[in-house]
Amino acid sequence: MRTYINSLLTGPYQVPPPVAEDASLTQLGLDSLALAELAAELQDVLRVPVTGDDVTPHTTVTELATSLEAKGATVPR
Repeated sequence: MRTYINSLLTGPYQVPPPVAEDASLTQLGLDSLALAELAAELQDVLRVPVTGDDVTPHTTVTELATSLEAKGATVPR
């Protein structure tokens, strides 16, 4: 899941690699609009509910991946 999130961040969200998985999403350069878009994209692709509590300015990649996995999300093939 972390690898998938990293690919999203370095792709459409233009976070320069390597992504520091312990940095918050805002430390990686995402603003509030990008956080909302990321949550919507993850929900659409992974088919699990992704709320504002899952994707906050302080959420790290590791925390997000753990939360999504706990909801049963699997990486699309």
